[in-house]
Amino acid sequence: MTSLGLASLGMASPWWLLALLPLPWAFAPLKRYLTHRPAAIMLRHPLIVDHQHTPPPARRAGLIVGLWLASYAALVIALTHPVWQGEFLPAPPPARSILLLVDASPSMQAEDFPAGKDHFIARIDAMKQGLLRFIAARPQDRFSVIVVTNSAGTLVPMTTDHAVLDYWIRQLRAGINGSGTALGDGLAMAIRSIAAQSQAGQPAPLLVVWTDGFSTGGLMTPAEALALARAYGIKLFTVNLAPKGSPPDQGQPSLAQLADLTGGKPILA
Repeated sequence: MTSLGLASLGMASPWWLLALLPLPWAFAPLKRYLTHRPAAIMLRHPLIVDHQHTPPPARRAGLIVGLWLASYAALVIALTHPVWQGEFLPAPPPARSILLLVDASPSMQAEDFPAGKDHFIARIDAMKQGLLRFIAARPQDRFSVIVVTNSAGTLVPMTTDHAVLDYWIRQLRAGINGSGTALGDGLAMAIRSIAAQSQAGQPAPLLVVWTDGFSTGGLMTPAEALALARAYGIKLFTVNLAPKGSPPDQGQPSLAQLADLTGGKPILA
């Protein structure tokens, strides 16, 4: 792209400017032609016989030729593709799909999450605050939400409507459906959903697990879910909402191990 020295102005095809070179020598011949046109090529009509042989005055002919040449110059300049030059705008970050697996089991009612000096809130309230900030920081991304209690179920299917996500996350209550935590079932449901999208040729969503780490029910154990995730090559990112971390059940992987062994990352909230 060639710059003409004007601030922020350039031309993508500047070679078209060569077509303007004849203009200084074209004015006089065109004006002379216009003022001395032979009568034979002019319109003959009996009703305008008194005017048909009258050539335009020299001043008017000059104006007409000037308009012709200005139109020609404008066309040539348009062909050069003028563009404003400036700093490149950064491309928006690519949109991602993120699956949020959230724990709404009774253990999330425990009011032991530090929220300031000598102030504690329920784990589920800390989780909801974290989720809302996490989503708000990613306005371009798509999210879905799976909730784990006695069983696992989809709360919000994949969507870009963050207002819907905000509403349903605020409605979460600990112990909303039973007294257990089917963490293994929730993981399996999320992993199979991601695997199905990947096998369909769609970008695989990122899986982020928000829980205090206790698994007390369900048909599948966290260890079995871990094996499933590794079989499909799905990374787990875990957010541990137990203030000091949660010890795993006997023979079961911890949240940190779920993340580390799948290539993800563990986070202690």
